[in-house]
Amino acid sequence: MDIKQKLIDFLYDDSLKDEFKDLDPDDSLLELGIVDSVKMLDLIGFIEDTFEIKVDEEDLYPENFDSLNAIEEYIQSK
Repeated sequence: MDIKQKLIDFLYDDSLKDEFKDLDPDDSLLELGIVDSVKMLDLIGFIEDTFEIKVDEEDLYPENFDSLNAIEEYIQSK
């Protein structure tokens, strides 16, 4: 399973199925309401556990975690 699919599986919520239906990998997860501040903390924990990397405080910028492509690039850079 690729990185994007693992992220989608983690983030998917039935209440947001319309947002996921036509989700482009560059769409803003924050703007679409898929990720909020609480979900962001869960997402970071998921990334650390699943991909066995440490997300450093200096990396906690929206541009690293705002889209599926951005998150994938961040994970690959680690």
